[in-house]
Amino acid sequence: MRALRLASAALPSVTGSHCRRAAASAGGAELRQSWGSGFLSQDVEQRRRRREEIKSATASTADAHAGAALATSEDLVKAQLKKLFKDLRSKASLREAYSMHVKGQLLPKMAGAIDEEAFEHLYKEERRIYRLLRAGEVSRRRKRRRNYALLNAGYTEVEEVPEVTEADFEESWRKKSIVEDWWKSEFYGRCHRFVQESIPERHHMAARTDRLADVLASAYRSHVAEQNRPVLTQELADYENPYMMKRSVAHRVVQEFCVRNQLDERLLPRVLDRQPELNKLRSQGALPPEVLEPLAAFRGDVRWHFDARERLSQKLTAAGQALKAVVAAKGNADTVLSALEENAEVRADQVPGVHHPWRNHVGFASAVPQDVAGGIRFGQPRPALTQQIQGLRYPTLQRVAHTLPKDPKWRAQVVRTIRVLERSKHWDYASKLRAVNTMKEVYDNLRPSSEYTSQLDEKLPVNRVASHLKRKYARNVEYVKTFPKKWLKQKTHSRYRASLTAKNPLKSKEKKK
Repeated sequence: MRALRLASAALPSVTGSHCRRAAASAGGAELRQSWGSGFLSQDVEQRRRRREEIKSATASTADAHAGAALATSEDLVKAQLKKLFKDLRSKASLREAYSMHVKGQLLPKMAGAIDEEAFEHLYKEERRIYRLLRAGEVSRRRKRRRNYALLNAGYTEVEEVPEVTEADFEESWRKKSIVEDWWKSEFYGRCHRFVQESIPERHHMAARTDRLADVLASAYRSHVAEQNRPVLTQELADYENPYMMKRSVAHRVVQEFCVRNQLDERLLPRVLDRQPELNKLRSQGALPPEVLEPLAAFRGDVRWHFDARERLSQKLTAAGQALKAVVAAKGNADTVLSALEENAEVRADQVPGVHHPWRNHVGFASAVPQDVAGGIRFGQPRPALTQQIQGLRYPTLQRVAHTLPKDPKWRAQVVRTIRVLERSKHWDYASKLRAVNTMKEVYDNLRPSSEYTSQLDEKLPVNRVASHLKRKYARNVEYVKTFPKKWLKQKTHSRYRASLTAKNPLKSKEKKK
């Protein structure tokens, strides 16, 4: 401590005198440039040595006090480990730390060294404490960091909401428009009733027939209803069914003027379903194309349309072509029959992009809406395979039932796969085609089935043995399994059967009791 006080007392006087000398030399720098630069360098070096002496004196005094405070060797070792971990950030291993302890390289200094087991115990304990303190320090430092993502609120601008001055947006006009929609729905329902009474159906199943008189009456009713169909003001949808138009307007009225809370809103559909007038309109509504088109396809119609007006146009066009054929034939009935559309030769390119020369297989165009009202597919054309399937009455796998494997057994397995996939409803059509084509490619690269059969017959004796031979040569031999007569031929030689004439369903037959 005395050396520290002497050094601190001597430092100001030396520094002041040197500063005065530096200022004097700076005034005459042009005349005495070399002497002034040497003086400054000596002054800097002397001040540096003085600071090192003060630091060494302070460190020795602190170490002396710390050594006096630490009474036991364990406290000294703990202090050494703390300083070691702080300097090297816990990067020193146990072996390196003990080697430095034995060599006396750790501070504070201590006489001798403790045994390795005691040092290991202290090392692990101090390392654990250091890591806990280090983790807490890192956590506190991270919490003090500024989160610029939260501080940057961004640019905000108050949007001006203009006052509505148009009369169309006032509350009174809204009520009037809802009342007007109610009147329009009532008018449309009465218009449908008038059309049904003025142009009655021949019987209640007339809409499902294809007679010219029934189609003509249905087309005329559709035309009159279309010409008198109103457009609702409060609804964006365009309904052809009077039930849907009336239900939509009733839902809007109850929602605007009667609903008070969420419970009322949840019970609103149930209230509408119990209205007698709506139930009556629903029972009189026309069937959708999803119901009638499968029936027409099953009936065998290949020229048909759900819309009665479109179907009437098809019939009139066919009648015109028939009349032209009658005039051109000049009394020859065979010429007239061959000129009709249903008797024309089947073209192989009737399905675009596929060789499809089968008769009565291509169906009519579906009226079920397939387009989308938004998204990434909006406005894009449908895939070619999807369009082909929609034009077929039954999407069979006849297009891949060709170039089958030459081997009889492999051919039979491919045919069986085609039969199973044709009746499977849980596969999409593209996956079915891909599966059959892949199977044919795999079997084309396999060796003949006779090689595999001979190897299996040698290892697994499951072939049938005639009963008279078994009684004569192998009376006491028990075979694993026997098969009926000509079973191998029945399993091997199998032909593809088109789905239009198939008799066996996909599911297995029920066992006879």
